[in-house]
Amino acid sequence: MAKKTSKSKSASSSDEIRYEELIDQLETIVDRIESGEIGLEESIKSYEEGIGLVARARGILDRAEQRIVELNADQLDDTDTE
Repeated sequence: MAKKTSKSKSASSSDEIRYEELIDQLETIVDRIESGEIGLEESIKSYEEGIGLVARARGILDRAEQRIVELNADQLDDTDTE
């Protein structure tokens, strides 16, 4: 049986859990659903929870990608002025 990840882990000032923790929670949900250890209703609730976790993980990735774009643009600006 997969261990359940606690949602009450320490979070950053924006109350956002780390990307890796989201992935761990998603893996736990997938394991529980695939193993058949939970019934249909709980599977649906878990699936809905997983959809929310995926959205949060995508948000983190989008912000990381945007930051990389900004850093690259800053780097290009710095080399253009030299």
